[in-house]
This record gives sequence, structure tokens and C-alpha cells, in this order.
Amino acid sequence: MNQISSINFLQLILVLAILIVVGVPLFGKLSKKKLYSKVDPSAEEFKHLLVRKEEVLLAIKEIQFDYQTEKLSDADYTAMKRKLETEALALMDKIDALEKDLKKKRKHVDAT
Repeated sequence: MNQISSINFLQLILVLAILIVVGVPLFGKLSKKKLYSKVDPSAEEFKHLLVRKEEVLLAIKEIQFDYQTEKLSDADYTAMKRKLETEALALMDKIDALEKDLKKKRKHVDAT
């Protein structure tokens, strides 16, 4: 029984040593780095608009497929396509405007 507890103690020491050897390089640098960064609202909006644009373009492809497989009537297809294309164009305009603003901000930051 005494031999079993000494083996368990040695195993515990070995596991702790491995955790220390592996953990120190991994977690030792965390305090030096920032764990978070400031969120730029315009950059976040830009990302959101890009995702939304992709969703709208995929929706247009889906309704085209549905129309070709005769799941949509001519009137429904035309109305949905017009609505989605209008939204896509508006999104692209917003994306272009935000992209210009972000480039100006980057130039301003680089200049300082």
C-alpha cells in the first residue's frame, strides 16, 4: 500500500512538472500582450456590410435557381430580384463610402 501511494505521488509530481514546462511558455507571455483591442465601429460596420452583401448575392442566385426550376412565378421572381438588386447596390455604395473613410483614417494614423 505504501508503494502504491509513492507511485501516485511520483505520478502527480511528473504531471505537475509537465504542466509547468508546457504552461510557462504558453501563458507566460499573456501579461505582456493586450488581451483585447479597441473596436473601431466603422471597421465593424464594414465587416457587417460585406457579410450582408454576400448574403444578398447568394439570395439572388437562389431565386434565379428557383425561377429556372419553376418554383417561382415571373411576377414573384421579378419583384424579389428587383428588391435584392436594390439592396445589393445600396450595400455596395455604403461599402465604398466606408472603405474610403477607413483608408483616410489609416493614412492619418500612418502620418502621425
